[in-house]
Amino acid sequence: MMGLDPIRIFFSFILFVYVFSFTCGQLNIGNSDLLRYTYETEAILNEADIDPSDKVYRMNSDVGIKIGTIFELSSRWSNPDNPNDQIIEAQFVDFEIFNVSGRLKKDNSFFTKKRKSSLRSLDQPLVFRLEDGMVTELYVNSAETVTSLNIKRGILGLFQIQMEDGQRHEEDPSGLCPVTYKVNGNEIEKIKEMKNCVNQEEKYTALSDVVGVHSDSTSRILYELSEDKRYITFAAGMETHVLRVNMKKDVSLFIVGKQKLGLLEKETRRPHVGYSSKDDALKGFAKDMRKQGEKYIRESLITDRDSKLCADGCLDIKRVVLKQHEALTKENMANISSVEAYITAVRAARQADEEVLDSVMNDEDNDDIRLTLIDVLAAAQTEAALNVLIKSLDFSKKEGTEDIERGLTGISFSSHPTESALIALTKVFKGKIGSEKIRDTVALSLGALLNKLCAANPDNCATEAANDVRDLIRIGLQTCGKNEAVQTLYIQFVRNSAQTEFIPQLINLAESSDHPLVHHMAIISLNVFPVEKLDENVIRVMNRIYHQNEKQFETTVRSAAANLILSTNPSIFDIKNILMSLPDQKSREISQFILERIRDLIKTNHPSSYNLSKVLRDTKYANYWTLAQAGMASAYTGYLYNSGDSSGSYGLMMEYSNAGMMRRTAVDFSLHGKSDQISLTQLGIVAQGLEGLTGSVPDEGEDELDSMVGMASTMMGVKLRPLTFFRGYSDMMSLVWGSNSGEGTGVEAMLMLMDFLKHIPLASGLRIKTEVIGAISVKISADIKFSLWHRNVEIITTNGGALSIQCRMSLESPILRASVRNTLDAKSALEFSVFTDFKTLPPRSCMRLSYPPFTMTKSLRKFERVRSSPRRMLAMRREKWHAQGTTLPLHQGNSQMCALIVNNDS
Repeated sequence: MMGLDPIRIFFSFILFVYVFSFTCGQLNIGNSDLLRYTYETEAILNEADIDPSDKVYRMNSDVGIKIGTIFELSSRWSNPDNPNDQIIEAQFVDFEIFNVSGRLKKDNSFFTKKRKSSLRSLDQPLVFRLEDGMVTELYVNSAETVTSLNIKRGILGLFQIQMEDGQRHEEDPSGLCPVTYKVNGNEIEKIKEMKNCVNQEEKYTALSDVVGVHSDSTSRILYELSEDKRYITFAAGMETHVLRVNMKKDVSLFIVGKQKLGLLEKETRRPHVGYSSKDDALKGFAKDMRKQGEKYIRESLITDRDSKLCADGCLDIKRVVLKQHEALTKENMANISSVEAYITAVRAARQADEEVLDSVMNDEDNDDIRLTLIDVLAAAQTEAALNVLIKSLDFSKKEGTEDIERGLTGISFSSHPTESALIALTKVFKGKIGSEKIRDTVALSLGALLNKLCAANPDNCATEAANDVRDLIRIGLQTCGKNEAVQTLYIQFVRNSAQTEFIPQLINLAESSDHPLVHHMAIISLNVFPVEKLDENVIRVMNRIYHQNEKQFETTVRSAAANLILSTNPSIFDIKNILMSLPDQKSREISQFILERIRDLIKTNHPSSYNLSKVLRDTKYANYWTLAQAGMASAYTGYLYNSGDSSGSYGLMMEYSNAGMMRRTAVDFSLHGKSDQISLTQLGIVAQGLEGLTGSVPDEGEDELDSMVGMASTMMGVKLRPLTFFRGYSDMMSLVWGSNSGEGTGVEAMLMLMDFLKHIPLASGLRIKTEVIGAISVKISADIKFSLWHRNVEIITTNGGALSIQCRMSLESPILRASVRNTLDAKSALEFSVFTDFKTLPPRSCMRLSYPPFTMTKSLRKFERVRSSPRRMLAMRREKWHAQGTTLPLHQGNSQMCALIVNNDS
């Protein structure tokens, strides 16, 4: 008996392993078992926040699709060494398609015999390998339609299951995802971390969170197993996806994916022919299918996109342009209809090939909207659109370059630029360019592209194309010599590129150039860099410039240097030195500007405000001599609006000469989010050498400056080419006498504000496309009016525009066209004027910043239609809010000066 103990122990161990494999292992279908299941999946689309007071059934109803099927599973082979390794055959018995919400008959397009045509291959069997609770091999009919195959992938994903607590990575229709299992007897919970799923789906988003989209996703499946845990008796899964526009969270989308699996019955069948290996089992299945004339191929669980996605709803760029022609004309700029037409055209252009786009651009009927089509091509950001755009622009011409400026501006605002765009513009910059203004604009566009590529992915900065652009900048800075125009070009190049390696060259030009305009531009360009990149050497140079330790600088250059110091977490020592210098300045205006800037930084809780406030609590530095400055300069920040989601601010900085003539004005309109901010528009006016108009004396060191008035603008962080009204005495007198209006005085364009795309493959195999496109149709204009008779000058800048944000999602299916669109539209204008009266000395200046009444419209559109059905469901809702026009408050000194001018005129 004692000799049998080892044998008994051995057989006891084998029995334990066998029992353990079924109690703690994975699913296992017996060789003579046939499991018949019913399966149902839904994809539901709606807005995220349904108003309970909305009683219209159409507005509360969801759109989408529900698919049901019955299928049978049987085992063709089981691994004798691993009972958790099987080859399983799936036979599909029947299927049906439904709508997800109750419909009136006139709205229900599912009453059509053709609704099942795209799922015609769903009845084709498949075979798969289930190994340790994972589908490791899948073989399907080569004639399987993409949509029906995706549905089957969703079904198989439910059979991936783990019988014990823990985490692992699983590949299913959503991609390769981390999942967590929680086991409680015969019940299992499976939670998928959707945000960490990895797939090859096309997607892009804004580089700034303020104009971005917040998305949140969840996925949870509950299983109920048979008592012996060998098969699933019931499973229910739900995943949700919510998208919200950050700047206005109620512009939103909501997606629900549902799966439900239930065991109808378990039958006993005649076992398949016994196979000795996995390969034999697969060959046997293939042989059976070949007898029926079918060929089987291997596939994965990752879903594919159908080549016929839009079920009669694709956008044709030619038809779009023909239909929207009038809305795309120059005369319609800055209107809501223009920006809506632009968004539609961009979506259509992204679906078009190069040949079609080329024919649209060369159509003589489109000559009057050529500039708008250039905007569309630039915003499309596809290889086809880029090729057509570059080919349509003649960079060698010297006159009539508005189309080139427009195309380059559009490229500068690319939301997700490609390396090919960088390569194309590099080639242009190295080639023949007929106009120096266009060369400047090419440099600005190249810099903006490089900046965005590097911000999107640091690896983009290490490519050969990126290195070529940096080489252009490096060589240009080394060889620019003392030429003011060339120095200006490369400073702007660096500014838009935001490449920190060129900071030393910027501070060298800021201190060593012979041209005050170059000094100023180099200093303000440093503001684009993160504070941590502006090291002690930068601050040391700015201190030398402000305090004029080694040479004399023009007043606005010094104030720019002081502003940079104060805005970059200044040291206590630097703040004290600047405050102590205020009473001794020869220009009272620079002292007044610096003091106003300090107050504004404290008022807006700028990161520098702590140290600034700390120093101002010391009466040694905060006393009558430092704080009692008496100039006209100002620095002021106010709010356009403030909501729970975002806020909009305006900032105004004004600098004057001692003679009371305006030197520099900067107006900034910014958008602030929870954790980020972006400057939407910056307008700057520079004036110098105008003291001769009043017979007053220029500030010290400024008597040699040319008479000049110009305008600089920056939009969404991208600097545009500056405009010059006049430069030199003869140009000035021509403008005064009305014979010349100077260089073109404005910017017109349609530009992307936000651009978000995400394809969402649901676990069910159904696919959803989500898009958020926000665009502006903008018209920035500037006008300058001199009157020698009335002895005054007025500069007016108008920033007019229309905004449309379209938040859209649609089912990617040739079966059904189902979509939900949430839209926000608005149109307004901001006008900034500076009126200077020089009847008396010093001159008096009055500024005004205002906007007219405007209306904001939020609309919701839901659409559902089965392919080829005459019926459809269309529901729309529109809400409007009216805002009163107003003149925005500026600093108190401006109000007093405006009152003096008005009283004097009366």
